[in-house]
Amino acid sequence: MASRQGVQGFCFLAALTVGYVLGYLHGIGSGTPCQPCQNENELNWSELTTKLSTADPEVAEGETPIWMPQEGPFPAPASYSSTPKRDTGTTNGKKCSEYENVDVPLDGWPVQVRASGGEALYGTGWAQRFLREHQFPHDCTDKSFVEHGMFRSGMGSNIHISADPCPHAVLAFALDKGSIYLWPEDDWANPWTRGKQKGSTVQCPGGIKATSYECYLKPVSSCVPTGKGPRFIGVKRDRGKEELRGTEVVPRVFKELLRCSRYPKNYWIKWWRAQTAAFLVRPSSSTLDELQNLRKGSLVGEMQDAVLGSYVRHGDKYYEAKEYEFKDYMHIYSWILRSDAEVERRCPDASRMLAPFKKQLPRLRAAQRLYLGSDDPTVLEEASRSFSCSGCLVYMNVSRLSKRRPLMEVQKLLGAKQMVMESLLNLQLLMESDAFVCTWTSNWCRLVDELRMTVALKANHLSLEVNKRCPRFNWVHGGGAETPDYR
Repeated sequence: MASRQGVQGFCFLAALTVGYVLGYLHGIGSGTPCQPCQNENELNWSELTTKLSTADPEVAEGETPIWMPQEGPFPAPASYSSTPKRDTGTTNGKKCSEYENVDVPLDGWPVQVRASGGEALYGTGWAQRFLREHQFPHDCTDKSFVEHGMFRSGMGSNIHISADPCPHAVLAFALDKGSIYLWPEDDWANPWTRGKQKGSTVQCPGGIKATSYECYLKPVSSCVPTGKGPRFIGVKRDRGKEELRGTEVVPRVFKELLRCSRYPKNYWIKWWRAQTAAFLVRPSSSTLDELQNLRKGSLVGEMQDAVLGSYVRHGDKYYEAKEYEFKDYMHIYSWILRSDAEVERRCPDASRMLAPFKKQLPRLRAAQRLYLGSDDPTVLEEASRSFSCSGCLVYMNVSRLSKRRPLMEVQKLLGAKQMVMESLLNLQLLMESDAFVCTWTSNWCRLVDELRMTVALKANHLSLEVNKRCPRFNWVHGGGAETPDYR
């Protein structure tokens, strides 16, 4: 019997690359490459069982390929609801109402991340309940297991490996096999539980002993590994990695729910990635206690009234994706908070983009408050000059390095635990924010957006991407039209 007793039941991050640190739980690219099972042009309405085709040579190793948007404004919907008009009929004999009006568990996060009267993605409550029932059986005897270890990349992209197409559809693979998804007890390759001394581990919150993300997060199951079954870490000695080939992007158990959702089929993967993030990223009570102390000691300003949240991803991101200067973000902040003339001039449809959120704008414009996270210390300096009014700029006063360095070099300098805890607090503060501005080429930004649309009940809140020409909606706000993150 393999079970455990008693299941545990930014900030301004100029010092680290948060897009890596909680956004490799988004895509690693190690191991045997998958073979494409259909033409990418068929993604729009065909059953989405595709896997990554041949990697783009311009994409850095370990990163998910990103579709770069065309120039021009992104179309705004005439009206918006995160809960689409559902099919009132049945699918396979089940009424769509089964998936609706199921409470979304908060489970690990403080209540202040939630929007009063907000909405989650369609079927989130049902999906989260299913995942918990599957992963926490009353008896682990005779259960089969799939272990998923982590590798040398950021925590954010780690999370999304669990949802991405092969070889990263590990959680979907486990569900379709009827197996329990587990983090290994000996997650030896995970850099975010390693101590500064060779062979040592960090001091986990609450004093628990773990080399997996259970050092910081709640357990993903009531069962424990038996040493049998597939184990994926992204190295040659993985067990059973050939079984992962051909895994569907979205678990079969959710296909009926998604047909009821009326989300376009080529966006089902986005829904699934959000559900994966909501289930896996659940801070332990000890972690929350330490985050509260970190917040008291490092937060400059108050998260009160209405707050526009944003993360400016710089760091070493320029190796793999286009990087936007702070002034590009500032145009969008000004447009949202006080109608920036530059955005209106370049983007004739700009005012129409904000129309679905007109009830949220008065509070944001009255408060004039920005919460800003970044891995670039110069961003805060620029923001301080632009938001000079008292209390208008909120950020975390943490260690930051002026020189851009590879992520693992930063980890050695600052320590894994410091980086993870600062990242988790940044994540919480961005979840608390009333609106969100980021860039979808960052795994970190996508992780934040996914948790906002599920746990935080902010799928009906404003979420925009920075673009050199015109801002763009995330996929929900765009009604399923193409977005920079086409996967």
